[in-house]
Amino acid sequence: MKVLVFGGSFDPVHKGHVALFRRAMKVIAPDVAHIVPAYHSPFKAKSPTPFRLRMKMLKQTFAKFGKNIIFDDYELRQGGKTYTYQLVQYLQKRYAHPEIYLLVGTDCLNDLHNWKNPQIIFDHATVVAGKRKGYNENPAQFKHFFLPGFFPKLSSSRVRAHILSCGDIPNTVPAQITDTIRKNKLYGLDVHEWLRAHLKPNRYLHSCKVAEMAAVLSDIYDVKVETAVQAGILHDAGKGFSGPELIDFCHTHKIKVPFFEDICRQEPSLLHSFVSAWLAKHHFGVKDSQVVRAIAEHTLGSLHMSVLSKILFVADISSKDRKYKDAFLIRNLALQDLDKALLYAANRKLLFTIDSQKWLCPLGIDLWNHLIKQEK
Repeated sequence: MKVLVFGGSFDPVHKGHVALFRRAMKVIAPDVAHIVPAYHSPFKAKSPTPFRLRMKMLKQTFAKFGKNIIFDDYELRQGGKTYTYQLVQYLQKRYAHPEIYLLVGTDCLNDLHNWKNPQIIFDHATVVAGKRKGYNENPAQFKHFFLPGFFPKLSSSRVRAHILSCGDIPNTVPAQITDTIRKNKLYGLDVHEWLRAHLKPNRYLHSCKVAEMAAVLSDIYDVKVETAVQAGILHDAGKGFSGPELIDFCHTHKIKVPFFEDICRQEPSLLHSFVSAWLAKHHFGVKDSQVVRAIAEHTLGSLHMSVLSKILFVADISSKDRKYKDAFLIRNLALQDLDKALLYAANRKLLFTIDSQKWLCPLGIDLWNHLIKQEK
């Protein structure tokens, strides 16, 4: 009895999953294939996407592959973190003497020996993997083989980041599930709906462009792409409020803002950073304190900025929708040296403020002095 098992978060399923499964079905020709979405992966935070929706999208994508496919809710029935060795044991009990084939991507292959109770997996299953171009194989000390050909370098996290950054669904997602994603406003589509309703069109476009640039910089400076995109898309969420509304919002929600009274008198629009941070945390449910902090700091900065804060500060002033002459220079500089780009961006912000004959907030002056001191 040949049993193919394909597990994962599938959040969402993408065309890389489809290509891998199609090839495995052809090469292995299993008697039965179990597709097993994770309820709570041991390696990731619990998915905010409901299990039933991920299962629905799997059925929409893979049902066409044959009647010998079982969409298995085993992990849901377990009700918590479930390990692959437990899945193998479950299949052993379900079938008499099964010949189990565990389908994985190459990213998993070199890390399998670090999984919980890996010897149970190695003793009772053959690992089947798909190669990506550029993959460097470390000889595995367990039963395994590679499917013929190469497979696209796709990831669910990249799909989620794409949708969150620009509000559309990439063609790397199977067409069968796009309506489900849209109908349920998954992966940030709800965020885009809110932003379009509360921001002017140019400000909404700017938010998308900042998220796009933050994603590029995240790859260079080793920040999780979804984290960078989340900060980018939400950084101006409070920009739709007027000055008096920002002041009232800060009072109502007891938001602590440095130099609050001075900002209220001189330039209340500066409060939008702090209001946006509050909205990110309390309205949109952002749990990552680094994201919330980066949003709060994206206009005036601080003396102890994280890499994410620096990325957002620079992306905000040099995103592709910015038309002033130095935006291109800062953007290119950021691709090479983030700290130098930050220094230049802080310089431009101060000059813009002076040229506009506006009040200089002490936070911006402190940042400039701090950066100059570090530079020297």
